[in-house]
Amino acid sequence: PTSETILQDRTYSFSSGFCQSMISTSDTDWFLPVSVATVLGLLLAVKIPELAIIVRTFRPFLSFLAIAIWLAIRLLHIGSPAWDSSLFHVLVLSLHQLKENVLDLAGSSQSIISVIQWLWRMLEDILGIILLIGTHRLIYCAYHYTVAEWKNLVVQNICDFAIHNIPPISSALNKYKDKMGPELDELLKKNKNRVITSHLPLEGRPTGNIIAELESFAKTENATIAEGKVSGTVYPADQSHTDLMNKVYALYSWSNPLHGGIWPKLNQCEAEIIAMTANLMHGNDRVVGTCSSGGTESIILAIKAHRNYYAKRRGISHPELICCSSAHAAVDKACDMLGIRKIAVPSDSKTFTLSAKAVQKYITSNTLLIYASAPSYPQGVIDPIEELSAVAQRFDIGLHVDACLGGFVLPFAAKLGYDIPKFSFDCPGVTSMSVDTHKFGYASKGTSVVLYRDKELRHAQYFCYSKWTGGMYATATIAGSRPGALLAATWAALVSIGESGYCERVQSIIKASEKMVEGISQIPGIYIMGEQRPTMVVCFASDEMDIYRVGGMMSKRGWHLNDLQHPPCMHICITLNVVPMVQQFLDDLSESVHEVRKEGASAKKKGSAAMYGSVGGIPEGPVNQILEIYTDLTLTP
Repeated sequence: PTSETILQDRTYSFSSGFCQSMISTSDTDWFLPVSVATVLGLLLAVKIPELAIIVRTFRPFLSFLAIAIWLAIRLLHIGSPAWDSSLFHVLVLSLHQLKENVLDLAGSSQSIISVIQWLWRMLEDILGIILLIGTHRLIYCAYHYTVAEWKNLVVQNICDFAIHNIPPISSALNKYKDKMGPELDELLKKNKNRVITSHLPLEGRPTGNIIAELESFAKTENATIAEGKVSGTVYPADQSHTDLMNKVYALYSWSNPLHGGIWPKLNQCEAEIIAMTANLMHGNDRVVGTCSSGGTESIILAIKAHRNYYAKRRGISHPELICCSSAHAAVDKACDMLGIRKIAVPSDSKTFTLSAKAVQKYITSNTLLIYASAPSYPQGVIDPIEELSAVAQRFDIGLHVDACLGGFVLPFAAKLGYDIPKFSFDCPGVTSMSVDTHKFGYASKGTSVVLYRDKELRHAQYFCYSKWTGGMYATATIAGSRPGALLAATWAALVSIGESGYCERVQSIIKASEKMVEGISQIPGIYIMGEQRPTMVVCFASDEMDIYRVGGMMSKRGWHLNDLQHPPCMHICITLNVVPMVQQFLDDLSESVHEVRKEGASAKKKGSAAMYGSVGGIPEGPVNQILEIYTDLTLTP
């Protein structure tokens, strides 16, 4: 016989011996599931496309199937001898028998047997370590995860499974989605008679014709902003500044900072934008940063940098981030992308800020950083950065301050003498900040700055790849190519306005904010939320009526406010366009509140009131699908 047939015979002998040993055990009830798992494991090792498709098809059901089999076997053998056995016990016996069969296969060679025994001990040690790690992780999760997190996890998994695998539920959801479609289309104000271009024209259109079409729409759409009834969105108000942005953009409309040697001035512009912003945030010579496409990217980059810096140095495999429940959704996006657990600490019921004392309760060995806001998007309140800074220093973790809204307001408000608490790098525990230049920095849309206390942390943000066949590659941000014209426009915005210009703009915004807060406080039925400091956000709610219906009445009067939830409220972000409209806002709000009170609670809900009311008690999965429909509609011609 050849060596190949001998190997086949011994392999067959080993396989049959292992199977017989499994059958001969008293734990025959475990044989089927263990065998199925073993066969599946062996099959997965064989890379057969058709097999991969089969496994992929049934994988979503394996967890439920395994739990069902386990429960069935346990329930069927209550009181029987098999009840005293366990899956762990059977696996240990199976491994022992497997070892004996491998030794039998080795023959009588002592050297081979010694090697096999040594290797087997190593395998058992590795399996023991894996078991200990898994047990530790299970205990950690059971101890540190909140009841709400476990509940959300279970509900979400059941909901996702039902949506995708139970036809009646998916059918009902699809009907609801079809019903929501036209309402969302109306919310987007899509013209039913619009001309749709879904294919390239055979011949290019004349330049004049293209400009004429866009001008006709832009004139109408931009008029909404000029009315001064839009919360946030567009921040400059004077045409001369818009003209400057357009002229500067035109100078560098084809530039790309990825190719720095071609446009060295753009590199200088970016570096100076970072330096000027860092100076505003009380940064010393060591504070560095990069420009990004907006606040969301700045936040994602800062969280990525902390993950790469702290997790790698401290051996953290399950990183965690602590933030307030009102933190910007960009935090959730970052955690979703980077595999980080977000721990949301409930905001203070009166101030709506992040409590430093509450944060300490959630810090573990896996904590990367604390995320704070100056101010927060919903209520416009400033978290106690000094207190959080002390906590971050004590536990030697990062502290990111989201100053996307306040970065170009709070420093100048402090210069004007307003009571602004410390919120930037003058707090020693702050390790990074995000500041939007395209908001109250009055730069063109698509620019922000992320700052770090030192270069080491900024390096953790970079992506470097030296083995690409296209050459050595490195980028500071997520994007490769970037519009250099935006950097030039941002630089032009900062240097054209200057410190005195920003102080003047901030003064007018804060006076408008104070007037608005005072006026809202005098309207019966609604109240100001949070501890109001001189910022640009004014948030209000009601205990007497549906605040979303008040928002609907304001919409009829041409106002575009921001609907918020948990708790139900709404806010207006005061821009230079809104400043001259404060009294009109107060008059319209007073009338809207009066109308809602007059209609009573039984009035039919429409618009956002109907939407928030209908999804309030629905699990996250179906609501996300509705949001997907909305996003689809924004991308549909």
